[in-house]
Amino acid sequence: MKLDDLFVRKDMYSFITIVTPQIAEDWLQANTHNRELRESRVNYFIGEIKAGRWRLTHQGIAFGSNRVLLDGQHRLWAIALSGASVPVLVVVNVPPDSLEAIDVAMRSVADILTLDGSVGKVSKHMLSTLRAMFVTTPRRRSPGEERDLLVRHFDAVHFADEAISSARMPGVATAVIRGVLARAWYSADLDRLREFAQAMQTCSNEGPVGLLIQYLIRNRGGAHGYGQRVDTYRRTARALSAFLNGEQLSRLYPCDRELFPLPEEAQPAVA
Repeated sequence: MKLDDLFVRKDMYSFITIVTPQIAEDWLQANTHNRELRESRVNYFIGEIKAGRWRLTHQGIAFGSNRVLLDGQHRLWAIALSGASVPVLVVVNVPPDSLEAIDVAMRSVADILTLDGSVGKVSKHMLSTLRAMFVTTPRRRSPGEERDLLVRHFDAVHFADEAISSARMPGVATAVIRGVLARAWYSADLDRLREFAQAMQTCSNEGPVGLLIQYLIRNRGGAHGYGQRVDTYRRTARALSAFLNGEQLSRLYPCDRELFPLPEEAQPAVA
């Protein structure tokens, strides 16, 4: 059964079929933006097939109505590599947005958003930056909500991840630092933000950056709970604000309000 044959119908439907290695290889052509292949999981399925323990269950192969393989890449690779044919449940024309509810216990949010395809490949690094942008107002968000936020703030997140991807000292190039930079992307001069990021990465000991570096070094071995992340966020925002405004600080205190509001958080002008 060729891949094209699956999409003759337009409705969502399912069937059970014997998947051969040749069929598996053909169907893997639809594996266009899946999560990274986990070799250990493929090897597990190969072992089950060769030991005769493969069983037909409600879990199988799923193709979206957009002709993308949504679920089952590890099974298909195992069939293709094992050289054996096994029975599999196949579901076709699954709505792509159903991905958020597929195998959520085993998929990371980064996996789910990558499969969604709306923002390309999503790394855990990007998600940590996005979440740090909202560290002072935390709440549990669904993969769909995080997808919408990442689509909205993708350029800001990408800028922050590129600007401060590493540093000379551990505990400096953190998600919280990148989260503040991502917020500042909307209102600050980008060249000045790059200068700040460069100073952070080289662990400058001058001005507000130096005070922030000293704070990060002092607290590197301390608690890493929610309160510590918020305190780091607020001190980073204060240091960045002072850096951008050419302000000299004798002490680095945490700011008491959001210094870099997002466009949707900006207060409307009072008439």
